[in-house]
Amino acid sequence: MKLALVMVAVGDLRGSGGAERQFADLFAHLRCVGRDDVTLITARDSVSRLHEAGRLASADGVIALRLGHRPAQGLVGIAWMTLALLWVTLTRRYDLVHLCLPTPSYVPYAALLACLPRGWRPRLAMTVIDCTLAPNLASGHASDLYEQQVLDAHRMYFRWSRLDGVYSWYQAFIGVSRDQRLLPARTVVSAAQYCFTEPDRFRPAPVKERLVVFAGRLSEQKRPLLFVDAVSALRARAPELLAGWRFEMYGRGVLERKVGARIADYRLDDLLTMTHAVDMAPVCSRSRLFVSTQAFENFTSLAMLEAMAAGNAVIAEDVGQTYEFVRPGENGFLVEGASPEAFADAIAEYLRHPEHHGAMAAASRRLTTEVHTIEHFADDIAAFWRDVVRGPAS
Repeated sequence: MKLALVMVAVGDLRGSGGAERQFADLFAHLRCVGRDDVTLITARDSVSRLHEAGRLASADGVIALRLGHRPAQGLVGIAWMTLALLWVTLTRRYDLVHLCLPTPSYVPYAALLACLPRGWRPRLAMTVIDCTLAPNLASGHASDLYEQQVLDAHRMYFRWSRLDGVYSWYQAFIGVSRDQRLLPARTVVSAAQYCFTEPDRFRPAPVKERLVVFAGRLSEQKRPLLFVDAVSALRARAPELLAGWRFEMYGRGVLERKVGARIADYRLDDLLTMTHAVDMAPVCSRSRLFVSTQAFENFTSLAMLEAMAAGNAVIAEDVGQTYEFVRPGENGFLVEGASPEAFADAIAEYLRHPEHHGAMAAASRRLTTEVHTIEHFADDIAAFWRDVVRGPAS
């Protein structure tokens, strides 16, 4: 089976970009275990960004397209990328092409592939990586511009492309896609059972600092303002617990100014810092607690899994499949309801019992070394790929 992973436009990886990093690591793993039939199709600029984030140490199997410094930007950029992808696809004769990131820029490429005769066309698969998609499909509308763009992009794929397979990060999408008949009956639809990170690189430091971390894109979906509100509520409720502790927020996004303004309004500058980092390993290594205020879902969150591998306890809302990562009382706390007070109470409970940190840190790391491993994930997605290639001809 000749397989191409397509991930052309890699964006800013400072504090986010979990899917990009995971697929780069998956590709490197597959090549390392002898899967010479797997190719990564990307752009030169994207290779540089992945290198900066510590990915793609080897160029073996990488096709870096010459698409300029802003690949897939604007109509001309998308047209040029589409032609380049079609040329590589048809000359290399792949059995399966997997779109790692389902951005709108790949829709013309997918639609043109659908027009080709079956004998010329590789099977086409795509990943669903956005946790807002399932609830927004169910409701029919999105809460902000970003989520609306995600919703519109997937609707274009469902309408214009012939998807032979969809690999979803989340079980929730499976039910919605079937209920709404979004995909043909022949399409193989599968949900991920595992996630993974690099436990050899994300390791706990010998001595942990009194540091609480938030990491993620500063967007409505991640709810960074809720995190700031929770820290403020915690200071108001139990200021004595905060002695010697620091809170840091890693990430960039459309809410960056609002987050900074709210920190200033609450006068939290002495306690809470905004910053960003391409490589979170040093940060997670020295921190003790990772807090996620993300809506809808936390399963497959690379940021959370990296923190767990580095020996962090975790706190998150009890939504979606978050229970796959957060085991209450074992490696952290699940919060009922997305209120600042609920998150403040959970953080306070953690801070009151420093004697529990060692057991929680060990439980978090054990999940990343024994359950959510790259070997388990690779086997799972490889089984999906085999099912797609063996599927009925169209």
